[in-house]
Amino acid sequence: MDLIIAVVQPAKLEELKEALVKVGVQGMTVTGVKGFGRQKGRPLAFLGLYNAQRQPFTVDFIPKVKLELVVASEMTELVVDTIVKTAHTGKIGDGKVFVLPVTKAVRIRTGETGVEVLLPEPELEGMTNP
Repeated sequence: MDLIIAVVQPAKLEELKEALVKVGVQGMTVTGVKGFGRQKGRPLAFLGLYNAQRQPFTVDFIPKVKLELVVASEMTELVVDTIVKTAHTGKIGDGKVFVLPVTKAVRIRTGETGVEVLLPEPELEGMTNP
């Protein structure tokens, strides 16, 4: 199993979710985050915002979304490729994808361990969480 962490543009979230479900992803966690990379934030002079030294203020942290998915190792490359293709705009700030090995997974309700925790439970399919 692998943990895939992707940090991407918020505008790509719905398209990413649809693409990942199509390739067989059973679930993911999404978090709104802020950060910066090489672009080091955005100058805000175009809004007329300057500091005391007449330098434009910068927004040091840019809004992104972080997706976290645990998938069977056989699916990792397909999922990573899907994320990269779907999130790509060709502009600075498209994001990053990280892959880490998962050594253990436990379904809390049943105590099951291993890859089985990634699979839906047949008797619960179609049900929603309370």
